[in-house]
Amino acid sequence: MNAPVTRLISGYDSPEGPAFAADGSLYFVNWLSSAIVRLASDGVASEVFNTGGIPAGLAFHQDGALYVADEGDVIHGVLRIADGRAEIVVNEYEGHPLNGANDLVFDADGVLYFSDPWGSSGENPIGGFYRLFPNDTLERIDQDLAFPNGVAIAPAGDAVYLAETYRNRILRYAIGPDAALGAREEFAALPGGDGPDGMAFDEAGNLYVAHYGGGVVAIFDPDGERVGEIAIPGANVTNVAFGGADRRTLVITEVETASLYQTRVEVPGLPLFG
Repeated sequence: MNAPVTRLISGYDSPEGPAFAADGSLYFVNWLSSAIVRLASDGVASEVFNTGGIPAGLAFHQDGALYVADEGDVIHGVLRIADGRAEIVVNEYEGHPLNGANDLVFDADGVLYFSDPWGSSGENPIGGFYRLFPNDTLERIDQDLAFPNGVAIAPAGDAVYLAETYRNRILRYAIGPDAALGAREEFAALPGGDGPDGMAFDEAGNLYVAHYGGGVVAIFDPDGERVGEIAIPGANVTNVAFGGADRRTLVITEVETASLYQTRVEVPGLPLFG
């Protein structure tokens, strides 16, 4: 059984994108103020960068650089921040601007998967899903999506999962040994709320899903069966991340209460590329 949920920090009106750095500090975004915030182990929070756009997702690279999915007017894609400087990694596909990236994750080979939902909805399903290879080749995985959102790589690296918020479902794409991708499959559905947001796997292959509008982190087993949930004080749960020395601390971002929460879980989170 998971431990009680406690408030980690509050006072941020739009927290999203939690990610743990190699030194154990927690980074997250406050997208209404365009800020990337670092919460140190001593509990002190400070803004470390401001994109001027709408940062939504964070992922660390093995080289220590921080990659940012941004949905702003100028930045539509992914930023790389290192040594206090930012550069745009990808902002268009085949000569056309991206919609605006929301979430991202590296696989074990350093391939970056990211969602591109900005402006999409159930009535206007223009969202895309991409992957960027280390040689800078950009591939579109899928399109015509109704707000593609959270992204997660399976523990074995044999599939990538995508939250499609406005169709209230999680999609799965098999990854072959030659990196070939399988067709879109529906892995799970979430009843009620607005839909799935950020996601993260534990080592056993259970998928933890922030249910925006649902007030919970839903937990799905490797077969897509809902096996549990973690109730959060606010309804608008945006994302999750595993951290701590044993990766058994689960951090949850939530907008309605302008807070980050934490709890302890039995199975450690999956180690990430960064």
